[in-house]
Amino acid sequence: MEISKGKLLIRSVTASDAPLLNKWWNDGKVMEHAGFPLGLNQTLEKTEEEIDSWKGRLSQLCIIEIDGQPVGELSYRIRGEGAAYPGWKICEASFQNQGYGPQIIRLLFEFIFTDERINSIEPIDRIVWDTMLDNKRAQYVYEEKIGARKTDIKEKSWQDQLGNWRDLVYYEISREEFFSAGE
Repeated sequence: MEISKGKLLIRSVTASDAPLLNKWWNDGKVMEHAGFPLGLNQTLEKTEEEIDSWKGRLSQLCIIEIDGQPVGELSYRIRGEGAAYPGWKICEASFQNQGYGPQIIRLLFEFIFTDERINSIEPIDRIVWDTMLDNKRAQYVYEEKIGARKTDIKEKSWQDQLGNWRDLVYYEISREEFFSAGE
């Protein structure tokens, strides 16, 4: 999978991306917003296995590049029932708060809703995701920039590595909502 627009490129992960993903996934500052303030503490071999597990699947693990530089990662899962479940993270701090997030999300959503391979196997009519309730910046982007609907809040959804309870907020956007928001 490879999609691009302007400076942005989203591409399927390759084996050569393992060291970079491993670095990001083990960095607590990068993983804090995903609820892992100590990082994943994962070996390079485990990261290589994770990358290998995505090969040949409809769902994808991807690298986000800006101007040819890897700056983050995303994934999406196609589980049936007409829904896709993505997640994304700009891992390089110098690329955060620069307006790339909404562009990346829109590019990904357009791909998921229009890709012939995905939609011939599992027609996607909605995209569903979550974020930490305390991640107000992400919620602003989802609601104000993407036009997503907040569908649920689950308090004390799970405990992080430090034993802190994490609250989640869930979002959804339908195909119709997504395409009408761009008009």
